[in-house]
Amino acid sequence: MTAPTSAPESMVAASRAETAGTGRRRSRRLPIVLKPFVALLYVLVIVAVWAGYQEAADVPRFLLASPGEVGGQLVDLARDGTLWTHLGYTVRNIGLGFAIGAVVGALLGVLVSRSQVVDAMIYPFLVVFQAMPKIALAPMFVLWFGLGLTSQLILIVSLSFFPILIGTVTGLRQVNSGYQDLATTIGMKPVAKLFRIDIPAASPSIFAAARVAVVDAMTGAVVAEWISSSQGLGYLLVEANSSYQVPTLMAAIVVIIAVGVAVYQLVTFVETRALSWRDPVPA
Repeated sequence: MTAPTSAPESMVAASRAETAGTGRRRSRRLPIVLKPFVALLYVLVIVAVWAGYQEAADVPRFLLASPGEVGGQLVDLARDGTLWTHLGYTVRNIGLGFAIGAVVGALLGVLVSRSQVVDAMIYPFLVVFQAMPKIALAPMFVLWFGLGLTSQLILIVSLSFFPILIGTVTGLRQVNSGYQDLATTIGMKPVAKLFRIDIPAASPSIFAAARVAVVDAMTGAVVAEWISSSQGLGYLLVEANSSYQVPTLMAAIVVIIAVGVAVYQLVTFVETRALSWRDPVPA
């Protein structure tokens, strides 16, 4: 009769099977060296369609600026320092708001996943709070916390913490029961188990949520600057819109899109490095 497989052996076998599956999936991915060229191709196609539509439809310049005009305006804003001032302000707020939201969301996620009492008492209220339209609440944040940085950060945090919360709760609740049994068997303390087993096992779910949260943080930053700031890319949008400076308006939109893509790719890069232990070992 075949002896039953022990828990550690079964965990190793499952890990090998997952690694083999990951290796097969990675073999079908686009080579890294080609990704920048594909991204550049997307940009060129968008610009070509943009320019072609404007010429074919004869759209007035006060409604839609040409790619050349927007590019020239970007150069002018960069030369006189206007772009860097507004860009730096927005990026700083995104970083601060996302960091605070990630910490708050992760801590609440751990509490909700570990305590049924906390789950029953807090989680429903968090869901109700998330269901509220934050953009509609933004003017209330201004009334309550003023026109300064505080109200802007509160809006950013309120948009970014919930995805982290959901990702943390989901990841921790899906940790392999074999890991839990192993930790109990060797007498691992709860705090050590959390940081050495649970969080590493849940980290793919947490990082997936972080990619969503960082884009939400960028949206919150722009909306907050739109409503209650005298600087930032959101303020630049308002200023250009109020003075009918269409090239400046579209240049700001282009920069905001670039920032969104950049912060998303940054989180993806950190995820790749942090989860490198999940990659298959080269033969």
